[in-house]
Amino acid sequence: MDIRSFWEEKVRKKKNEVFLIFHPHIFTYGEFDVLVNRVANSLARLGITKGDRVGGFMPNCLEWLVLFFAIAKLGGINVFVNTQYNPELLHHALNISRVKAVLLSSSLLPVYEKIRALLKEVQVEVLVEDEAIPHNPLKMVSYPDLLSSSADSPPDQNLHGSSPLQFIFTSGTTGLPKPCIISHRYLLSLTDHIARCLEITPQDRVFSCLPNYHGNIYIGIFTGITGGGVTLVERTFSASRYWDWVCQYGATVLTLHITPMNILLKQPPRPDDADNPARAGIFLVGEGALRFLKRFGLSSGLAMYGSTEAGGFCTMGRFTADSQHDPRWAGWPRDDVEVQIWNKSDDEVPSGVEGEIVVRDKIAHTLFSGYFNMPEKTAQACRNFWFHSGDLGYMDKEGGLYYLRREEESIRVKGEFIPVDRLEAHVLSNPKVFECAAVGVPSDLGEEEIKLYVRLHLDASLSPEDLVAHCKGSLPAFMIPRYIEFVEDFPRASSAIKIQKLKLKELGIGNAWDRRAQKGEK
Repeated sequence: MDIRSFWEEKVRKKKNEVFLIFHPHIFTYGEFDVLVNRVANSLARLGITKGDRVGGFMPNCLEWLVLFFAIAKLGGINVFVNTQYNPELLHHALNISRVKAVLLSSSLLPVYEKIRALLKEVQVEVLVEDEAIPHNPLKMVSYPDLLSSSADSPPDQNLHGSSPLQFIFTSGTTGLPKPCIISHRYLLSLTDHIARCLEITPQDRVFSCLPNYHGNIYIGIFTGITGGGVTLVERTFSASRYWDWVCQYGATVLTLHITPMNILLKQPPRPDDADNPARAGIFLVGEGALRFLKRFGLSSGLAMYGSTEAGGFCTMGRFTADSQHDPRWAGWPRDDVEVQIWNKSDDEVPSGVEGEIVVRDKIAHTLFSGYFNMPEKTAQACRNFWFHSGDLGYMDKEGGLYYLRREEESIRVKGEFIPVDRLEAHVLSNPKVFECAAVGVPSDLGEEEIKLYVRLHLDASLSPEDLVAHCKGSLPAFMIPRYIEFVEDFPRASSAIKIQKLKLKELGIGNAWDRRAQKGEK
């Protein structure tokens, strides 16, 4: 099935039921579909048709969501890009995607203006005014003008599950971000599995607030639609307002991932932390997952493993607040994908043995459909017809997957592989530490030493010596960082919120504090 058929079937069945709450707006399925049809028909008049790539450069807003559905109905391909991009990265993303149209918010107009003349294939520009401007300086199509067309459904485009739906850019840790082709089937199959795993019902309200260039928010929206519940969307993630929103909207299912989950865990505890309507969380992984359920009163979480290329979540499993939960556990493979663990010779290894996680789909286009216009990169990533993740893990005898670490982020000290997640989780348990990242740097004895980058809470003060003492109380000697460097922020992956450890690793030892240089240290 394709997104258009899926959506229009829901509209027929639930026309007068509430679909979306996007403050201050509330829409039924039927009301939202009218908006989508008007915009789709206007875009069609402007020449947008099946297969056209449409770039988007705007924050979360009602117009973004209407445009996403409208482009999907026309068989176009949504290419929403990171709103933090500078002109160079914006040009790269739009140019490599060969977009025919650009949807732009007025607040980001100054960035776009710097590269506009370089986009030779752009024929249509639509301006969404999220910030007052004296006039339309580039004479773009104004979004309100798109609402004047017919509310009838646009002409059928003969879409299929394999039809491209959107490009989502990879994190770009080893180069410029690559556009992953996401099909209609990819998103529908993924969210159907999540809805079944968490038993989403029409009584649920699924809350999403991460940015529109990230696949996470579409997972939340379509999981809610699949289960027949209400979709809740906010403009941005805010740690200070998050739980107020959850209570205000009556959210029962939360769409998160590891970084915002850990940010919420770092907020000062409140007596009413568990006094909220949420019952489940999507994408709760790592050392903090079980603590998150217990602290905030959720009954269950969805553990998972995946990536943009690997179908979003290619494994998943539900765990409860009273479970004996191994934070490395990522659930079981979905019934429409295969997951194996391979050694460096591309041979499968037995259960319990560590190796690279590789994935392939049983039904075509359940995983990503390649990198757009990058056949060599696609072939390299999918050699031997399996997607090679670059992640290390193992499988148990029951077929459950355990994620260990990125292969390129492994740290080996004196013959010991460092469980980086455990080290970082312990450092984060210090109340003065807001974020941290451990990387390997060259050792004068061969192999590596641990360098720890630390970002403190605002106005907090912590010495390297005190941080080492905090580690020595609970960690074995080989896990104690040798080098410590305090930073004000971290380099972030371009399409996610995660820290780019490869860039930190490239900095080497630098001027970091050295534990071995201190008197009495070994």
